[in-house]
Amino acid sequence: GYAIFGFSFLFSKQALAVATPFMLLAVRFSVAFAVLNCLLFTKKFTLSLKGKNIKPLLLLGTLQPILYFISESFGVRLVATSFVGIILALIPVVSVLFGVVFLKERVRVLQVVCIFLSVGGVFLTTQGQAAGGFSLLGFILLLVAVCASSAFNVLSKKTSAQFTAFERTYVMFALGCTTFVTIALVQSIGNVHEMIVVPLTSGSFWLSVGFLAVMSSVGAFLMLNYAMGHLSVAEASVFGNVTTIISIIAGVIVLKEPFGHYQIAGAIVIIASVYFVNRPSRTRSA
Repeated sequence: GYAIFGFSFLFSKQALAVATPFMLLAVRFSVAFAVLNCLLFTKKFTLSLKGKNIKPLLLLGTLQPILYFISESFGVRLVATSFVGIILALIPVVSVLFGVVFLKERVRVLQVVCIFLSVGGVFLTTQGQAAGGFSLLGFILLLVAVCASSAFNVLSKKTSAQFTAFERTYVMFALGCTTFVTIALVQSIGNVHEMIVVPLTSGSFWLSVGFLAVMSSVGAFLMLNYAMGHLSVAEASVFGNVTTIISIIAGVIVLKEPFGHYQIAGAIVIIASVYFVNRPSRTRSA
């Protein structure tokens, strides 16, 4: 799932050349929600929410995708790309902290060390990138995104006992679709042609939406919600920094971006950290 997220930055960049962030999010989650409904008709997936307390799912959907994507979208615009990578790399660290506090999960010292090492790996991969100005508002928005994503990881884990991965994803996308479509329509008032018609008549836009909706939304979030039901928060969230490696590889192959010694070293550190965080302890192995 996180590997797919790594490619999403590439497709988002392509789509944002002709659409505003909220227009892209509106179409992305509308298509994704439609795909989930089509999956229901296959009868291979079921939705059983009747009689259940869905308030935790409403909070889940508010955290991700609504709060996270809004905070990230505006935060990325205000600060340097390298700084964005470092701040978002804190998600596994904050997720582990939330998991210990709210789920009473036990974390090994080696796991904590490796999670911090993965943050260091992300720092290495950002070396050599173009510098940019610092914005306090952008910094705050990125911290909100970090907290939203971390809280999502914990809440997805907590609700996995009562709701399936499909049910959690379905409610998330229903809320995301409704919210982002509303915002996009309000933004387009007085400029419908440029903000709605132009993107919807662009072939490259729909190509990007196809990947972002089907693979990066439906596929990746179903896998992520499923993983949260079977792994600890520490084990699952540390994979988030693999996204950094994949996004760099995609940029190198497709956009011909530079890939130097720092990126290689950072990738090795991140991969090693993920391995050791998920490596069973001797007690668990026995």
